[in-house]
Amino acid sequence: MTSSQSCPCGSKKKFNQCCDLLIKGDSVAETAEQMMRSRYSSFVVKNMDYIRETTDPQTRLDYDFEANRKWAEDSEFQGLEVIKVSSEGNKATVEFKATFKSLSEDKTHIHHEISKFRKQGGLWYFRDGKVLSEA
Repeated sequence: MTSSQSCPCGSKKKFNQCCDLLIKGDSVAETAEQMMRSRYSSFVVKNMDYIRETTDPQTRLDYDFEANRKWAEDSEFQGLEVIKVSSEGNKATVEFKATFKSLSEDKTHIHHEISKFRKQGGLWYFRDGKVLSEA
């Protein structure tokens, strides 16, 4: 992805003025929604180090990074829709739908999830997610 392309997160900003700043560590997510959008963009550009770094240290051992890496490599991401965001103090949830094409199946899927986030030391982290449906 070139820096002048639109950010995959759907913000309508250029990638280098949006999620790329977070992925490169030049900025931090101010909200759980920004963190979720940057993680989606990280899957798009196949930066699994960012996925690991932004997963809550308390739940990191339960997260299957290898399976997610394989899924990202087999996927062509086509769009993100944020449905609902709720936040209370240092905890937040983001409901979203991500559309992607499985390259091995040549089939388009919609991944519908509610993700939980936690803010610690001024940084937002992904805690876990509940898949509502995958079509």
